Amino acid sequence: MKQLLYSLIALTFLLSSCTKEESISIDDTNNKMLESFQIKRNADGSYALTHEVGENVGVDYATNNDQNEIYLYSNLTPEKSSAQNNYKVEENRLNLVFTDENNSRLPAINIYDDDTDMKAGDLGLLNTYSLNYNSDGTVRLDFKVETGVDVSFGYNYDEEIHDVYLSEGNSTQTDYTKDYETNADGTLKIDFVQTVAKTTETKKPRVSIL
Repeated sequence: MKQLLYSLIALTFLLSSCTKEESISIDDTNNKMLESFQIKRNADGSYALTHEVGENVGVDYATNNDQNEIYLYSNLTPEKSSAQNNYKVEENRLNLVFTDENNSRLPAINIYDDDTDMKAGDLGLLNTYSLNYNSDGTVRLDFKVETGVDVSFGYNYDEEIHDVYLSEGNSTQTDYTKDYETNADGTLKIDFVQTVAKTTETKKPRVSIL
């Protein structure tokens, strides 16, 4: 009889442990609210932010202290969803910050660029570009340049910045794609370094994921 009692107690403890582990696993999955996002420069110099969130996640938008906040929270909507918002660059800055109700470590995007509508959104040798951020920490850069622009890639070790060099040349290629991995702390910095007339160097735009 004692042996049977001990067996029942052990079985109860084992079932309780398995249930707890399953609960932790499910909770960890549900805490992943942000799936991915894309930031793309529009023709007028504004930026379009497209983001995808997980199941049962709602989104609110707010602007506080010169930064644009995208707030994620628990919602009864069961399916995954995506949304897009447009933002203007003011005083050469655009700041986008993801936050959630769990105070998770989520990306913030800082962009240095010309103000929206200035010079009709002229990007010099660069035509347009977009950054696609994935939940695994990889980032894909897609960009298009004018015909006759030479493109090369480098890395500034002092400032930990990935450089994209654009200069006047003879290249016929206009579309480029490059994949990056974020640093261990989730950060990534990319500068477009433009050289015109072989003398004038301009860093524009400059993008940081923090």
